Amino acid sequence: MSETTAPLTQGNAMATMRCATVEDLARVRERLARVEGGHDNLRDGLNTLSVQFAELRRDLTKAVSDNAARTRREIMERVDDMTDTATTRDNEISGRLARIEGGLKLTSWVTMTFIVLATGLLGWGQIGDAAWALCRHMFGYAS
Repeated sequence: MSETTAPLTQGNAMATMRCATVEDLARVRERLARVEGGHDNLRDGLNTLSVQFAELRRDLTKAVSDNAARTRREIMERVDDMTDTATTRDNEISGRLARIEGGLKLTSWVTMTFIVLATGLLGWGQIGDAAWALCRHMFGYAS
């Protein structure tokens, strides 16, 4: 830069002023272009990062959704297996209970039949004893 002496507008004092040369202006313009280019590079970099973050967020969301769906499927498969196992056990227990109930019914029927027959035979036995006693008495064999 070149220096010149010029009078100030206030008072009589003389001050030095600096004037820019064409080379100085060219250097300033070059620096400005570099700063603006850096600014453009930063903006492009930020745009690239923004796109990358959006893609990462999309990929993470999809991965979480896929994992959740897989986990739900696995849980439902396990629940279905547990339900099938419980149904099988219920059927086995129902079959056993049905056989036990059938056995109890048979036992009850046999017991009732025996009681009815025994009661009937005892009743006929008493009737027979009474008829025999009556016959013996009527025919004079009574003692």
